[in-house]
Amino acid sequence: MLKNRIENLIYIVKKLRDPENGCPWNIQQTHESLLPYLLEEAYEVIDAIKNKNDESVKEELGDLLLQIILHSVIADENKNFNFETILDNLNKKLIRRHPHIFKKPKKLKNEELKRQWDNIKESEGKVTKLNDPFHSIIKNNSALSQTIKISNIAKDLGFDWKNYQGPALKVKEELNEVLEETKKQKRTKIKLEEEIGDLLFSVVNLSRHLDINPEIALLSANTKFIKRFNLMLKQFNNKEEFIKAKNKVKQKNWNKIKKL
Repeated sequence: MLKNRIENLIYIVKKLRDPENGCPWNIQQTHESLLPYLLEEAYEVIDAIKNKNDESVKEELGDLLLQIILHSVIADENKNFNFETILDNLNKKLIRRHPHIFKKPKKLKNEELKRQWDNIKESEGKVTKLNDPFHSIIKNNSALSQTIKISNIAKDLGFDWKNYQGPALKVKEELNEVLEETKKQKRTKIKLEEEIGDLLFSVVNLSRHLDINPEIALLSANTKFIKRFNLMLKQFNNKEEFIKAKNKVKQKNWNKIKKL
């Protein structure tokens, strides 16, 4: 049964964290020390899904679940909450936030769903009507994620481009401003950083208008670059030979790899 499997998983994690007979690494972990692993496992799930590898998705979801169990066990040790209360809280929240499914079943359009969602979150105290509409932005989120949320809030308030052509033109404009800044004899790092920030902000908005998640797009680009770079390295006998090779030779090999 599912319940037994969950209980067994919690038992295993508690065994790993046993102060006397547990695993030293697991015993040392705290909510804070586990944060990098929580983020890493989430990204590995994304990578497995992008690669359409069901076996990897299964394994990576398990690793992500382990992080959740670890946090729940640590909280239980501190007598704050446990995995059972996490589940209870989640079940109640899902039912409360979907009255059109569980309370009064009815079909709602996207606009109605969003309005209902915002009203429910406001009633929960998750959203409050303050003078700053961006007060709910989570600073610990990645800059890309923050930009998407900031732009969506601006959109809800009627400040947005009509389609992708607007941010596409803005990307060109911001790129030119970056290049213009590099030509200045007295350019400063702060000003150049500002211009590049504006460029990245525009690129994220272009992604948003094209219904592309920039975080996932960038992860895919990173994976593609690593794959191509490693293939290019194989064209040389060793890394030292690659480092000493002329740029023209490297570029020729890079262009060759890109065509594969």
